[in-house]
Amino acid sequence: MSEPPPPSSLPTGAATPGTVLCGRYHLRRLLAVGGMAEVWEADDQLLHRLVAVKVLHRHLAADPGFVERFRSEAVAAARLHHPGIVAVFDTCSDAGLEAIVLELVQGHTLREHLDEAGPLPVVDVVDIGTAVADALDEAHRGGLVHRDVKPANVLLCDDDRVLITDFGIAKVVDTTDRTATGTMLGSVKYLSPEQVQGQRVDGRSDVFSLGVVLYECLAGRPPWLEETPAATALARLHVAPPDLAGLRPDVPDGMVAVVGACLTLDRDRRLGSAREVVDALGAVRRGAAPAVPSGHDATVVAERPPPVAPAPPAAAPPAAPTASVAVLPEAPPPPPRRRWPTVLAITLLVGVGLGVVALLLRDTEQGKQVLDRVGAGDLADQGPLPIAGVQPFDPEGGDGEREDLVAGAVDGDAATAWQTEGYRDGFAAAKRGVGLQVDLAEEATVRTVVVDSPTTGWSATVHVADAPGATLEDWGPALGSVEGVDGDAEISVEATAGQHVLVWFTDVADPDADGDFRMVVEEIEVRG
Repeated sequence: MSEPPPPSSLPTGAATPGTVLCGRYHLRRLLAVGGMAEVWEADDQLLHRLVAVKVLHRHLAADPGFVERFRSEAVAAARLHHPGIVAVFDTCSDAGLEAIVLELVQGHTLREHLDEAGPLPVVDVVDIGTAVADALDEAHRGGLVHRDVKPANVLLCDDDRVLITDFGIAKVVDTTDRTATGTMLGSVKYLSPEQVQGQRVDGRSDVFSLGVVLYECLAGRPPWLEETPAATALARLHVAPPDLAGLRPDVPDGMVAVVGACLTLDRDRRLGSAREVVDALGAVRRGAAPAVPSGHDATVVAERPPPVAPAPPAAAPPAAPTASVAVLPEAPPPPPRRRWPTVLAITLLVGVGLGVVALLLRDTEQGKQVLDRVGAGDLADQGPLPIAGVQPFDPEGGDGEREDLVAGAVDGDAATAWQTEGYRDGFAAAKRGVGLQVDLAEEATVRTVVVDSPTTGWSATVHVADAPGATLEDWGPALGSVEGVDGDAEISVEATAGQHVLVWFTDVADPDADGDFRMVVEEIEVRG
């Protein structure tokens, strides 16, 4: 093995294959790129083992507040010693790089598994939920709340372990919250009601988020999934999710009760701790009735009266659960079809209601937290179009533009991202631009393209076509554009029908610390 370079010889703020951090961690290959950091596979040259090294993005490493929070993740997680929590080994600060050294886990995320397999067998959900709840119980007893429990942070290991990771927004209970006032942390679909309302969180917030994960594992969809992030965040405060037993008739009543007890709006009536979740799931596995607080049932939001609707036809009562956990049928029954006037009325009521909620909440603290995060204008959005595939578009280059990372731009997880190659003098010095081609599942009218990115000062044009072009000219004229964007952007597009969308990035204002210009896309979405 070659002698590592001294720290002073490292390019400041640059992480590249072959870099050695703190004279010990030899970076081998980039595993993932997220909004806050890159994750590398590395050799620990002292202990002769493979590790994962999370390297903070250079623009965040220059911010003392972000660095403090980044180090807090390591300090908080390193206190936890549990087989269900990804181990933290070390921290490292070297030549402008801030890094955390973690256990390298072989496997895949629950998010990837759900996207591939769909709804899971009940016995698997019980196993996964028990493992995650047990790990959360360890964290809560150590004074930590995770605050971002979601499928992307649950790892299914090749050795059959289930681990929870990314305490990056975890908070030590009873200490000053370092996050800015009015900022909601966590992914919108999995937020607890108290997070949406900006209230103080405790372990019961993680219990709620775990309930959302369990519901999605069983139903194949999260309990609240509206057309926009704002509507999704607000829905859990006002709307009961679809009845889980109706979506999955094979789910035992006890399992439905456990999920309902996790998802209760009032945290004082929710399952009170992750340990109670472990115990309740254990009862489900044994075929016994789980011990859940009184007042919980499969409607989940018992506080809100159900909407007036015609009584359903009489049906035979469901069979009582047996001692063994039921398994998933080949396909769940399709949801009942509604007559279009009813759907139209509901759509109008929901649209008007969300608009009124936005106006009413705009002058309240919790309203600002929601609207500042996703934008009040999102409430009128038409919703995302299904994507069949995505690929880099580089007709003037030929180096592929990180095709190995491109799936991270459409996986619904900000922890993974696509980025371009680095350019010493910006795109213009080498080519007119670099593109990201999004292939829709079917032809549709495109009106908006949403790009989530940590990059500053970027510009782009949007093109829509029936067939992908070999050159930029083949895509036709630009139908929308933005210039000098810092971070995320919604690009309005002249309404055009097509099945293929090209986002052509033409400029990036700020270079990396080593002088390279890159465009990073955490998520891209096409809306009709």
